[in-house]
Amino acid sequence: MSEILLPTNLNRLPFHIDVEELEALKDIHGATEMQMRAAYNRALGRTAITLRSLTNKKLRDEMGIKSLKAIRKRFQHFRLRSPSKQKKFDELKLWYGMNDVSVGYLKGSIRRRGTKKSPNGAVFKPRGKMPNQTYDDGFITRLYNRRSIFTRKTANRFPVVEARVPVADELNAMIEDDIYERLPEIFLKHFETDLKGRVKMGLHKNSWKKYG
Repeated sequence: MSEILLPTNLNRLPFHIDVEELEALKDIHGATEMQMRAAYNRALGRTAITLRSLTNKKLRDEMGIKSLKAIRKRFQHFRLRSPSKQKKFDELKLWYGMNDVSVGYLKGSIRRRGTKKSPNGAVFKPRGKMPNQTYDDGFITRLYNRRSIFTRKTANRFPVVEARVPVADELNAMIEDDIYERLPEIFLKHFETDLKGRVKMGLHKNSWKKYG
């Protein structure tokens, strides 16, 4: 049994890899042990890339992200690794997390609380599934070529920082509900594709340097 680690709140989910299926694919395609290990390693990286691509699309469509370029910079990491260093093929861990996202990068509406003379913060209502965000010391203005909610670092007028929205909980729930169940299928597809290619080209029959 494998598990997914979510570093933002240390949630864990089981991730099963059927070792017998891996061995069966090895025998079907006439692969060696070294070719199987090499294909397994390559499948880890390719699966992580596929998962990140699927997650990016979900973030854009369901969480109201305006720009994929903006969220790529906010992913802490998205890596799939074998904690046993491939001594056990049934054990995998996926690490990923996402930093808070600036209000200006999200679709939704912003409004001032109170009046111009007596301001009382600002509210951001996301277009996606995230809950409304209230910033008691926030104010609305246009900076950095976008209209957004900002807060002051000190009692002085400047410097100011753009308000951010925590998205880690929504990201975790989204992966659990919509992407998690596809993990074994995605991994096995990448594994078999790479294994077939190695056998056909005669690569790594008897030796293989990990991550090389």
